Amino acid sequence: MRILHVTHEFPPYEFAGTAIYTYNIVKALSKNNDVLVLSRLEDQNVAPYEVIDEDRGSYRVRLLSRPHLDWDPFEHSYTDEKAEEVFRATLDEFQPDVVHFQHLLGFSYTCIAEVKKRGLGVVMTLHDFWTMCPMGQRMCYTDRELCEEIDFNKCGPCVFGDGWSFEQRPVEETSAPRSLFGRLFDERFKTTPGKFARRPRAAAWAALKTVGTRTGFSSAPAKPDALTPHPFAVRSERMREALSHCDLLITPSGFLRDEFVRLFHVDPGRIIHSPNGMTFDHVVAHPKTASDIVRFGFVGSIIPTKGVHVLVEAAKKLDDLSGFCVDIHGAPNRWTKDYDAECRKAGEGCDAVRFHGRFDNKRIGEVLAKIDVLVVPSIWYENAPLTLNEAAMTETPVLASDKGGMLEFVRDNDYGRCFRLGDPEDLAKEMRRLIEDPSLIPQLVGRKPVIKPVDDNAAELLGYYERVARGKHPLERQESVL
Repeated sequence: MRILHVTHEFPPYEFAGTAIYTYNIVKALSKNNDVLVLSRLEDQNVAPYEVIDEDRGSYRVRLLSRPHLDWDPFEHSYTDEKAEEVFRATLDEFQPDVVHFQHLLGFSYTCIAEVKKRGLGVVMTLHDFWTMCPMGQRMCYTDRELCEEIDFNKCGPCVFGDGWSFEQRPVEETSAPRSLFGRLFDERFKTTPGKFARRPRAAAWAALKTVGTRTGFSSAPAKPDALTPHPFAVRSERMREALSHCDLLITPSGFLRDEFVRLFHVDPGRIIHSPNGMTFDHVVAHPKTASDIVRFGFVGSIIPTKGVHVLVEAAKKLDDLSGFCVDIHGAPNRWTKDYDAECRKAGEGCDAVRFHGRFDNKRIGEVLAKIDVLVVPSIWYENAPLTLNEAAMTETPVLASDKGGMLEFVRDNDYGRCFRLGDPEDLAKEMRRLIEDPSLIPQLVGRKPVIKPVDDNAAELLGYYERVARGKHPLERQESVL
């Protein structure tokens, strides 16, 4: 089977969760299939839109250079004609049986419709909330609060900061008068995928809608007092429509699936929760090193959503205690150096807080051997954090925020304890309890989670691919997937 995977990041250029998962599943699938990876390359030293092909032995990689996203106008952040041209050319050249989208950041939401237009099978794994939220995590960066519900009025300041300005006005005030046909044509032309026949297809649609409006058959007749649509509402609707073209949507956590059904009204029959297959060959469980104090630790990227500041503030609330430390392992990315400086400054004067910087993830077992309790203080939902599985494999107890995939992990495995997300006071209370009675720490180690081997995940996906490539429902049972 010829399988195209599309992602916004891929090793060795990026090592975030989606990149690592895509790398592992592609290696597994390529044992018996022809696999091509199309990935965004975020390298400022490579010219924008340059295409680089790499032969990785059992599979191939095509890199599309997009070192920066264009946010002006806003819709260019999620649709890009040049990127779509590369995507179409890749489809023409590779002729896949099925396309599996791991992420669309850096490409165009219209790529999904392009695949469906060609009659190919489409599968997409939703690793985060990017289709729902431009920042991907449903956390507002202006106040660092979760967006339990989607409020488009908060989106602009979150994404653009003080540079955001939008005022809804009657449509008639925003442009020269246009006929109903003209307005409908413009609307459809902008969202019609593909390079060819966009104008006739948009014209046919506008003509049909115009007739429907005049004869009373239109389901949503234009209102003379209509307001300009909110740009983030437009994005949301376009993404919702794009996902409707997918034969199957997969989420690595049950929480994520439920949220897409609840907020994006995804058909429950087309979206499933299936944990990512994993390989943990790099995780070597070492005995805990000796220590006469309780060592709390953080492992991960120093970015706002990871909530390092929550852990630092919690440690400061324990200044009446001795016998503990907080070791922070990780580094900022190129956009979050200010946040790293903020966390370090907040920790000044608190001797218990120690920053260790970047480490090689192949040494994660050694790092966790020096941590008695791993703290996962993320202030977003964390759909399927690898860190929790790494902790469980090394029998490292955890304290985690009580939302999303973190709560799901703790609850389903009876492993660790939760504290209120974003609440340093509640985290400090949990830490104090363990410092004052270290005998409670071993009790936080519950059942080791059942980790799906990546080869089993590959076999599972092949079953879905086989069915969607034949135009069948992806969840329809069949005797063989090979």
